[in-house]
Order: sequence, then structure tokens, then C-alpha cells
Amino acid sequence: MKRLMQRTGERLVGMVLPKVEAGACVPEHGACCKPGYRFNCYGQCSSRSSSC
Repeated sequence: MKRLMQRTGERLVGMVLPKVEAGACVPEHGACCKPGYRFNCYGQCSSRSSSC
């Protein structure tokens, strides 16, 4: 009975909320983000670089 209630609740939530695919969208460490800067290991555009 508990499992049936859980499935019903999940269906109701699924009807209201949009489906969103899971996955990270984090830039690669060291990739150029703007001239003179690279992404750090946290995905922030901050590391100074002379090769971009």
C-alpha cells in the first residue's frame, strides 16, 4: 500500500514539474574563457594565463 501511494505521488509531481535531464555543465579546467583568463578547477573564469 505504501509503495502504491509513493508511485501515485511521483506521478502527480511528474505531471506538474517539467522533466529535466541530469548532468553537469561545468567547463573544463584550464580551458580559455576570455582573453588572458582560464577556468579554474571550480569552473570560475579567474585564472590568469598568457596563452589564451
